[in-house]
Amino acid sequence: MSNENKEKDNHRGNSGFLDGSHEDVVEQGKREVEAGFMPQINPLSVNLADYDVIAIGTPTWWYTMAPAVLTFLTTNDFTGKTVIPFMTNGGWPGHVIKDMKDKCKGAAFAHEMQIQFDSMGKDHLETSEDVITEWIGQIKMEINK
Repeated sequence: MSNENKEKDNHRGNSGFLDGSHEDVVEQGKREVEAGFMPQINPLSVNLADYDVIAIGTPTWWYTMAPAVLTFLTTNDFTGKTVIPFMTNGGWPGHVIKDMKDKCKGAAFAHEMQIQFDSMGKDHLETSEDVITEWIGQIKMEINK
C-alpha cells in the first residue's frame, strides 16, 4: 500500500468513508448519488398536511440534492402544497432544483433560490446577503397576504 493510500486510510471515519477534505466529501457524494442511496430519516414532529407552504433546502450533492432530502421528498405527499425549493452550491448548481421539483409531484413552486459559496469548499458566501435577505422578505410578504 502506498503512503498516499495509508494516509487516506488514516482519515476514514466510523462509517468507513473518508472524512475531512473537500475532495473526500465530493467523492462520498458521487458514490451515494450514483448508488441511488436514500438513508432512513426520522419522522417529522409535525404533520405536513397542516401546512400550505413548505420551504425545502439542500446542499448540492454531486449535482443533485442530498440523499436525505431525496428520502424526504419521496416519502411525503406535496399535492396541493406550495414548495419553496432552495439549494446551496460551490459554483456547480447542477440540476438540484429541477430534481427537487420532479420529486414533489402535485406541488406548486415559488421563490426558488440558489445560494452560492466559494468553489474551494470553504465558507465564503458568494451570493450577497442582501440578495438572500430580499428573497426572504419576498417570501414573508407573500405568505402574510
